[in-house]
Amino acid sequence: MKRAVLASVCALAFSVVLWGCGSGAAGQSGNESAAESSNAPDKEDVDKSQDDTAQNREDAVAGQSGTAGQDSENAAGEKDTDTVKLAGTSFSILGDSISTFQGYNPVGYYAFFPDNGEVTAVEDTWWQRVADDLELTVYVNGSSSGATVAGDSTGAEDPQCGCNELRTNDLSGPEGACPDRIVIYLGTNDMLKAIPVGNNDGTGLVEEGEVETFSDAYTLMLDKVQANYPLAEIYCCTLLPVGDYGTKTPYVEFVNGSQLTSKDYGEVIGRIAQSRGHTVIDLNDCGVTIENLQEMTSDGVHPTAEGMRCIAEAVERAFTGQAQ
Repeated sequence: MKRAVLASVCALAFSVVLWGCGSGAAGQSGNESAAESSNAPDKEDVDKSQDDTAQNREDAVAGQSGTAGQDSENAAGEKDTDTVKLAGTSFSILGDSISTFQGYNPVGYYAFFPDNGEVTAVEDTWWQRVADDLELTVYVNGSSSGATVAGDSTGAEDPQCGCNELRTNDLSGPEGACPDRIVIYLGTNDMLKAIPVGNNDGTGLVEEGEVETFSDAYTLMLDKVQANYPLAEIYCCTLLPVGDYGTKTPYVEFVNGSQLTSKDYGEVIGRIAQSRGHTVIDLNDCGVTIENLQEMTSDGVHPTAEGMRCIAEAVERAFTGQAQ
């Protein structure tokens, strides 16, 4: 059976916000001309001339500082204005344990935080930081601990498969409202379990059923999300660096049974997302590295509050249209 094309109509339209940068020229002082005289100036005239020149220089510096300060204020004001344009809009999340928090995920889903790891306050999760900083509404945090992208795509009750009917149908807001944005952050468990990558670039046809490769599953998942939420902007996250949690710290990069790393799976995500025209949020380059993984994660996989901050900042840059 070929994949079903879902055509539910969303209730809300989204707006595209582009980030602008302010600029301005600093003030400059003009050159002073002195009247020439055939007679040598006396000491009093020389002193006065020197005082005037010093004052002119001070005025020029003050003018430059004032203009630069005004430019900074204008740039900050412009940033605030653009950020305000996002206020009141919405987003949903399709994720795994990294995006969970007990009581904030759908009933029947599995939460990692706060009972595990080091993130004990919801305000320290990446998604709540984004919601607070940009004044956004989280419609649904459809994240479940241990979830992979691959699996049985026909499942309507299993929250552990990202490409199935339950997960892709579970992102709507009140009365079926379409979120303005959907952030997909899945794939870490596929990498840890060495799910075969496959060779789908996002354009290949995928049959419903037991989807065994990561690229097929990710492609099918996007098919369903796009069909269910045609008005939503879709953002696809690559994966954070993952440390080998079986080794002593400092961490070394985790390599799975197929000799692949989180970066390899992230590159697959990037290719598929770009083939669909979706924004890629590169979490492999957001400030979390193998070298600082001991501070940024609690176990080589799950972020600390500081690691969550790096994720949040990357998502905010994407939402506001800034270059990462």
